[in-house]
Amino acid sequence: MNRISTMENFSRKAVENFVQTVVFVDDKIYAPIPTGIVLEGKKASAPKTRKASIKSAGKSVTISSPLSTKKIEVDIPQYSPHDIQASFAKKRIVCSLHQPKKADSVGIASNTYKLCAAADIVIVDWDLFGDAGIKAKELIENLVIQSLKEYPHQLRLVLIYTDTPNLFDIADQVSEGLAEKIPEEISYKDTDLGLAFHTSNARVVVLGKPTERLERFKDFEVVETELANRTIIEFCKLADGMLQCGILLGLSKIRSQSRKIITKFHSGLDAAFLTHRALSLPHEEAFNHIPALLVAEIEAILDDNQDTPLINDSILKDWCNNRVFGQNATAKVEGVDISDFAYSFCQSGEEVLKTPGLQQMPSKKQLQYILCPDDEAQNPVTPDISSMSELAVIMSQNTPYGNQRKILKLGTILKECFGQKRYLLCLQPLCDCVRLTGKAPFLFCFLEDAGDKTTHIIYVDNKHCELTFKPTKENRRTIVFVPNHQQAVAERQDEGKTNIFRDEENNEYQWISQLKPEHGQQAAEKFAREISRVGLTESEWLHRGAKK
Repeated sequence: MNRISTMENFSRKAVENFVQTVVFVDDKIYAPIPTGIVLEGKKASAPKTRKASIKSAGKSVTISSPLSTKKIEVDIPQYSPHDIQASFAKKRIVCSLHQPKKADSVGIASNTYKLCAAADIVIVDWDLFGDAGIKAKELIENLVIQSLKEYPHQLRLVLIYTDTPNLFDIADQVSEGLAEKIPEEISYKDTDLGLAFHTSNARVVVLGKPTERLERFKDFEVVETELANRTIIEFCKLADGMLQCGILLGLSKIRSQSRKIITKFHSGLDAAFLTHRALSLPHEEAFNHIPALLVAEIEAILDDNQDTPLINDSILKDWCNNRVFGQNATAKVEGVDISDFAYSFCQSGEEVLKTPGLQQMPSKKQLQYILCPDDEAQNPVTPDISSMSELAVIMSQNTPYGNQRKILKLGTILKECFGQKRYLLCLQPLCDCVRLTGKAPFLFCFLEDAGDKTTHIIYVDNKHCELTFKPTKENRRTIVFVPNHQQAVAERQDEGKTNIFRDEENNEYQWISQLKPEHGQQAAEKFAREISRVGLTESEWLHRGAKK
């Protein structure tokens, strides 16, 4: 196996392992052959119904008709859509060639849209049936806009592949159409020369077949046989971060082991599982065990199949060499390149403080901003900590991916909607959060605004909020809730209100986040340790000596 030594190659490897499906939409994939026309010097044969074709012109040859002696010059293409399909096949990516009928719609109810919506990547010809981009533009708008509504967390790449000389005009038409409908979602990068743009989960790029066009657009020309490589490069721009690439590799490992997971939970276990369900009250609780079983299998797959180390030293070195660091937030070192200093920090951590010639001694808190770019490191005194806070939230709290009804349990963080509007952390044992038959008291501890010590960070009202957990008996509160028909305390489903819990006295609490199980358990253990201290009658002299 070749050693991956650069971030670019690491990113490409991740994308190639992750992407599985591509749809190529063109109007002349299967074009009819004119009846009665044969190549000059050959006998006429029975007409075929369809053959592979392409729009781009190649070599010219002479053909003649058996009904006439007149010779006709026609263009025979040098390549076909099947070259595109073959380029993806070499990367083990399925490429579906799709030719819609001329009269067919490309709206969200159409087969064309449904096929494209199921793919990771969509490649569409701009001029479908000579309509100058009308259908292609509609299809792209549907894919981007509906994607935001239906699958806002699914990555999608849309490529417009055309022999039209003016690529910028096509990009302009598509981006303007989308900007009218979703103006807040469109963003651009200078390096794309106006031929590509992003939404929160999609990237749209205009690529050209080789032809006569302005020199500035030549970098966006691609031959069919290289289209798969260029597609991978463009998809990398949707997920080019080190963590993102690691996650993509992990997802591909999980997908490749899906058969083994399914086989483990074979049909022979159905009777045992239904017996387990019959003995569980309420019955729904048994089905709640399925996600936990799946999570355990996924963890086992990643533990056994992930590359070690996932990020090697060569990739770290390349990342540092190509990083634009924030000069205000990094320590200045005489005679030492800032990239080398950053790499040393990645390798040695706080040992970097011993670097000879260090002009400015960064504090331990400032060390975390050494790797920040200028837009994250505004100044050395109060740098922007949004990225550090975001990572802290990801590592400690569950990410909600759907609209599943929220359940109150160990690790739930609520905010009072009345009075002081304090934050509360639920410490109720998990076994006491289910199978509730009547009014149930839940134990909470208040989370205070952080001073010098921050134990929890939450994201609320579009900003990060630092909090401190103090597990003391004075800081606790017991609140009584009434369970629902599923014998658990769930959020209210009142019209116009979401993520709201209501206690026995009709006070409302807003759901903020859910700690991961181990983080919730850690908080409960700290509280239990604090209140389980034993008071003794002992020598005061000995007691004071033990505290030294």
